[in-house]
Amino acid sequence: MTATVAVIGIGNSFRRDDGVGPAVAAAIEARGIPGVRVLTDAADPAAVLDAWAGVRLAVLIDAVVAAPGRAGRIHRCAGNQLVGSPAVSSHGVDVATLFALGDALHRMPDDVVVFAVEADETGYGVGLTPDVAAAVPLVVDAAVAEIFAATERRQGSSARTGS
Repeated sequence: MTATVAVIGIGNSFRRDDGVGPAVAAAIEARGIPGVRVLTDAADPAAVLDAWAGVRLAVLIDAVVAAPGRAGRIHRCAGNQLVGSPAVSSHGVDVATLFALGDALHRMPDDVVVFAVEADETGYGVGLTPDVAAAVPLVVDAAVAEIFAATERRQGSSARTGS
């Protein structure tokens, strides 16, 4: 089956809470949802563009640092809310720049949803802090709900158009 959804965990599992994206992506991959392509530990912009190539929905999960912040707080936004928003990233490129690159190369999915989890510690080390670890199942459930909602919208649209 061709993937219609890409789940992309942006981050580095060896930088404490920066590993929340890969942790969520791995948990979604373990569910084995048909039609879903998963990329964990995404740090290379080209890998992200390849992962979401040809899909209707891309779900990105990343850690963010906020001031003042609350570790484990979850933010959800549509990709178009980030376009042109400068951001600081521990990766080679921030999410808004990634969208601009994808748009310039005509390699954007139809829809993008971003889940950002506020981080506490992003220094070297393995393992999420307790507050961020507690957010993982909540983000997994929210991302899976996005996947199923997109699938239902697509099936409803196909039924109406006869495709």
